[in-house]
Amino acid sequence: MSEEKARRFAPDLIVGQVALVICSGSGMGRATALEMASCGARLALFALRQEPLEETARMVRAAGGEAVVVPGGTREEDSIEAAMARIKDQYGQLDVLVNNAGGQYIAAARDITNKGFEAVIRNNPIGSWQITRCVADHFMCGNGGSIVFVAAISARTALTGLTHTVAARAGVTGMMKTLAAEWGEYGIRLNCVAPGTIKTEALGRYPIPPERWKELNRSVLNRMAVAEDIASTVIFLASRLGDFITDEDIYIGGGETLHMGHDARDMINPEMFEKRERGDGKNE
Repeated sequence: MSEEKARRFAPDLIVGQVALVICSGSGMGRATALEMASCGARLALFALRQEPLEETARMVRAAGGEAVVVPGGTREEDSIEAAMARIKDQYGQLDVLVNNAGGQYIAAARDITNKGFEAVIRNNPIGSWQITRCVADHFMCGNGGSIVFVAAISARTALTGLTHTVAARAGVTGMMKTLAAEWGEYGIRLNCVAPGTIKTEALGRYPIPPERWKELNRSVLNRMAVAEDIASTVIFLASRLGDFITDEDIYIGGGETLHMGHDARDMINPEMFEKRERGDGKNE
């Protein structure tokens, strides 16, 4: 963690809290874990592959933080239960769940098989549900807490080539809102952050040259988001700063949604206006 990143929030902002960060071996998950540790949280790191988690844990500890590695998959109930037991043994509490599980691939709708569609649904809403339910049962229904889902900006719009992902992410958002209504009585706050295009190593998995990502970036802020931009919003929601925030779906796209409709300027034919007479301010 660089000194610049650590200064985003006070170093004691979430001191005393324990946070479970899903898929924290790379990208947004790792950035979120490091930022949370810099604000005083103790970490539980969860993902399928243990080696990247161990690297994240080393980074947390090198900066003076505390982290335990609890490998497993959100689709595997046994590994989720084992993770809960390890967290209970290590920390005795769990205050924050960062639900960063997901997975997708690009394909035209007619090329997506039922099996492929189901796999994305299993990774996103079903996997997210399984670990969320388990965390609530083991820790939060008696003590309250904050659950932050990392969804996607595509949950509210069409994104051709990712029909299965749009359906899955929208499902996560709907689940979050319903759980926020049901679990508010337990003091559990649930929110979503919905990133647009994020500059992480995951971009390399898509068949798009790096220079094209800059062209495809739709942010009005003239840069792509980085993982720390997402992590900062997660920390805000998890901390006392967000104590009265629940049921929110926060889009983090640098104004990306401003471009999601048609741009009327692209449809104007100047000759059309040259040939029309204007009266009382209207084009007849």
